[in-house]
Amino acid sequence: MTGQMKKYRESLKRTPEPIMLSQIQQKMDLHGLMEYAKKKGMKVVELTEKEKMSFMK
Repeated sequence: MTGQMKKYRESLKRTPEPIMLSQIQQKMDLHGLMEYAKKKGMKVVELTEKEKMSFMK
């Protein structure tokens, strides 16, 4: 196994499970959040927590 593959597998162990939309208790303006990120020239994941939380209803 190459060093890259070992790093990849270790990365997978540290990666949290995805969150299903049905598991979210609060409402979120997902469309608005994605548009906001697009206008800033960023991806949603690159936004700060404060920016993301401003789209919670």
